[in-house]
Amino acid sequence: MVAAMSVLVRIAYDGAGFHGFARQAASAERAAPRTVQGVLEEVLTGFYRAPVRVRGASRTDAGVHALGQLIAFEPPSAIPAEGLLRALQRLLPGDLSARAAWTEERLDGAPVEPRFECGGKRYRYVVRTSTLRAARGAAYEWHLRRRLDLPAMQAAAVHLVGEHDFASFRGAGCQAKTTIRRLRGLAVRGEEDAQASLGDPGEARGEGPARVVFEVDGEAFLYNMVRILVGTLVEVGRGRRPPESMPAVLRARDRGAAGPTAPAEGLTLVEVLWPGEGRRGRAQESLG
Repeated sequence: MVAAMSVLVRIAYDGAGFHGFARQAASAERAAPRTVQGVLEEVLTGFYRAPVRVRGASRTDAGVHALGQLIAFEPPSAIPAEGLLRALQRLLPGDLSARAAWTEERLDGAPVEPRFECGGKRYRYVVRTSTLRAARGAAYEWHLRRRLDLPAMQAAAVHLVGEHDFASFRGAGCQAKTTIRRLRGLAVRGEEDAQASLGDPGEARGEGPARVVFEVDGEAFLYNMVRILVGTLVEVGRGRRPPESMPAVLRARDRGAAGPTAPAEGLTLVEVLWPGEGRRGRAQESLG
């Protein structure tokens, strides 16, 4: 093993075909479920012809997608990043791709930990509010079939930005030692869509956009936090709770005070921010 060197790889995947990011063990009743981590480790182990274990910046749930997930591992042998990236392009399945690769070293010889060393994460959640289902992209949206009050959701989101105790917005089984988190941004915007607007009565009545997009930027997140934030804001958009109720939800520190957990398929991990990545030499495929 090359001492004090870690390989970092940016990956993208369609979460529909995976039971989440983290590897899962087989049981007496079933084979090990297909996971992003499991597939990566299988491919890398075959490539290096030696066992490889990878670490991810985010343990995305089953059905959640990614455009800029980040993984790290210690290579059993020294292979240039360009060669590794070309090999991964060829070896990975169609619903999982490598977008960039580079190496980093730590002076103390410690392995790089993308989960704890990253500069934050950006997520996107898409809700389709048209009565008509889209012909394309339906697997990446939560289809509600009803229009939402966009200004009300935007007003509610303002209360959630900043540093707060987000205990009301964490899913069961969350093992975080603290529920204090800082949201740097929570934007809610509407989009029109020709696929959905044709023949949609809501479009004719002007009751709101055909799609609502939530852009969430934070330093770290609790388990299911983004999906619960979206589920709560959608309740505001449906008129089931007022925008000014958000501070009370935060103060409650009770999961029951917030809204439902939005479905996984509408969520995409857009980017894991990495300090100085743009200044570092690396092999990279265009994200365009």
